[in-house]
Amino acid sequence: MSSPSLKFKAILFDFDGTLLDSFSAHYQAFKVTLAHFNIEVTPDQYKQTYSPNWFAVYEAFGIPPEKYEEADNVWLAEARKHEPQLFPQARPLLESLKNKFTLGLVTSGSRPRVLRDLTSTGILDFFQVMITGDDISKPKPDPEGLFLALDQLALPPDRALFVGDAREDYLMARAAGVPFIGITAGFATVSKVNDCSQLADLSELTSLIGQSSGSIALI
Repeated sequence: MSSPSLKFKAILFDFDGTLLDSFSAHYQAFKVTLAHFNIEVTPDQYKQTYSPNWFAVYEAFGIPPEKYEEADNVWLAEARKHEPQLFPQARPLLESLKNKFTLGLVTSGSRPRVLRDLTSTGILDFFQVMITGDDISKPKPDPEGLFLALDQLALPPDRALFVGDAREDYLMARAAGVPFIGITAGFATVSKVNDCSQLADLSELTSLIGQSSGSIALI
């Protein structure tokens, strides 16, 4: 059953796995990072341990906290060698939304890496607000990043929609009181959540709000 339509001023997105098809590039970066610590990883193991909170991934593979900074440096160096591309539906979606909503990003990625990927894919100018992992002290699912975005936009939680692919995205949005839509494509973990609106890919989001001036009926 659909809920009553909700009126939004802003749509905020997660980046990796939601707009950016970064699984392969990030898997390679983690593979090199873990090899640096003599740890092997398979794609399936990476999928099972994936989290927007990189520290949780490091912990899952047994890297001690005092080595997290070293791991970050190796990961970022390897990630710079790759240029992941947008999901095919991402740019058409952003084009369809830009004149109807304020758009923003709330991502766990480091600001330099996210800026590089936004620039290389040509979508940087779509976003009026961008919160990265460098802007917060508590990673997802803590709502700090989402609250920062809302503060910058001067919006209450119920006037923004958050779109993400990870269970942590959903938990962050719920903690902030922000309506949420999960995208289950890519290496999404939001499919494990039973009580949130979910779409198979971004094209379904385009269809959901393509004819709308801001009202969206969440499932």
